Amino acid sequence: MKRSKIQVALWSVISLSLFFPVQIHAGPMFTIIPKMSASYEFDTNYFAAEEDERPVSTYLYQPGIELGIETPKSLLNLDFTLDLYYYNDEESVPSDQRPISKDDFIGYTGLLEAKHQAFDRLLLGFDGSSILTREPAFSDPLSNAVDRDLYYISQLSPLAIYEFGQKFSVGLRYRYTDINFVPSDREDSIGNRGILDVIYSFTSRTSLDLEYQYWTRDYDLDTSDYTSDQIKLIFRRRFKNFTIAAGAGYQNRDFNESGLDNIAGFTYNLNIEGKGLLANRKSYIAFNIDQNFNDYGPENEYFMGTRFTLTAGHDFSKRLSGDIEAFYQISDYEETTGLTPSGDTARRKDDTYIISGTLGYEFARWLTLKGTAGYETRDSNLAGYSYDNTFVIFTLAFAYSLGKK
Repeated sequence: MKRSKIQVALWSVISLSLFFPVQIHAGPMFTIIPKMSASYEFDTNYFAAEEDERPVSTYLYQPGIELGIETPKSLLNLDFTLDLYYYNDEESVPSDQRPISKDDFIGYTGLLEAKHQAFDRLLLGFDGSSILTREPAFSDPLSNAVDRDLYYISQLSPLAIYEFGQKFSVGLRYRYTDINFVPSDREDSIGNRGILDVIYSFTSRTSLDLEYQYWTRDYDLDTSDYTSDQIKLIFRRRFKNFTIAAGAGYQNRDFNESGLDNIAGFTYNLNIEGKGLLANRKSYIAFNIDQNFNDYGPENEYFMGTRFTLTAGHDFSKRLSGDIEAFYQISDYEETTGLTPSGDTARRKDDTYIISGTLGYEFARWLTLKGTAGYETRDSNLAGYSYDNTFVIFTLAFAYSLGKK
């Protein structure tokens, strides 16, 4: 359940491009950043089990490179990282359990961003990503899964933004998503999504966005395919030291399988981000609330997820910084039923909490060391879904810019 910065970037890069224009430089700018990081993570309950907790150490090595070129009218950025995962059981396991070292794998994370100002009023763009991972949170922005199956997730998304004038613009995006497990009895799926944004800018800092989304999700086995459409009104405002976005809308989801009831509900978000809020301008804070249905639901497990996230950080000195993150998600399932600890049949509802703190020390601009400690817990009304996990992470990261203008 722990969230990564790459995951946040994966789900937000397309939407942000509509509202924060590309800064074009006078001449070509090249970016070349070779990078390398090594991490150690210890989880007291790696598989998020209600009983029989299994402590596991994870060693992660990540060589990679960032490449980019930006001209007065175009930009192209490529970020590729090789993810080498090695696991170790910290306690002996029964003979009928698979040794965790058998799950060692070499994954990768690839991100691509391209934009071109075709002419003054038309911006064209393309975003793509491909990831090989065991982290279930990449499959859905509201994921509540804890499984550790290996899978590919690939996304392709062209976009076009046309400005009719200083006040009025229209954005059109298409997003293709392919989830492919290798090998597993989990279901693969393909998603196709179209997004239309009609934006009215009251000022350069204030806008109102009427957003409509239509998408399909097709599974390859027993889970029902579905079609969703959603309409949402979003207000955005940028102040001197912080930004705010607030939206509300409605989603309707129709399942192809006749035995399933269609679902519908209200969706909303509130996002507040601020930097330099203190006099010394060395602090930041972000608070987010998001509510919607989960998108990827194998075995027809769908829920209304309501997520609260608070992150804050402070630079104590030129080299020492600290961050905290608090996460809370309510997952209220629609159709899934099971037995409560007392033996009663009930609809599933989970409350998940994660809190963590990080200290980072910058030896140089290109070398940093970070240590994170955290605790996560899920409280479910059904037997078998609750768990507790304590984790620590240490990361040494190298990234040296060879870019030139």
